[in-house]
Amino acid sequence: MQNVTVTFFAPVYITESPEKVGAAVSHLVNYGRPKSEEIRPEMISCADKEAAGNMPERDGMNPPISDAENIKEVAVISGDLNLLTGIHYLIRKEEIIDTANTALKEGTDAGGCQICVALNKQAALMKRLSFPADSETLGSVYLKIETENEEDLLKIIDWLTPPTKDGIPLYELKKNEL
Repeated sequence: MQNVTVTFFAPVYITESPEKVGAAVSHLVNYGRPKSEEIRPEMISCADKEAAGNMPERDGMNPPISDAENIKEVAVISGDLNLLTGIHYLIRKEEIIDTANTALKEGTDAGGCQICVALNKQAALMKRLSFPADSETLGSVYLKIETENEEDLLKIIDWLTPPTKDGIPLYELKKNEL
């Protein structure tokens, strides 16, 4: 699948350790990946207001502008569809296919070409996957998926969270089938 952009990002508040927030983001991307292929987040300083301001806004999921002075950095990993492999594994490990499907569909924009969802930062640090019900005090790790068309986005959702019966996937798409 061409022209898919995947971005994981998390604000690092002044009370947080940049290493721990970076590790949380890294765990989501690298779960199931060999150590030799691990990807580390880039830390963007919030002194660079333009870069920090490029965090996607969706239903208040990114930190409010008024809170920007409490954020010192943003941990970011951006790339292609391959960054979703860790999430794919974690959704199955945590047995949350239906929950993840709902979160992904609710996080889809009106045009159908972008998803932005919040993931629990503390759970990610512990190599777990959780979709918070509400906004979190220290923010979340955010996942943004952008495609050129709605059909491609629906295929990605279907790959990550196929239809289930009693929690068991009815089928599993392979990444190369996207």
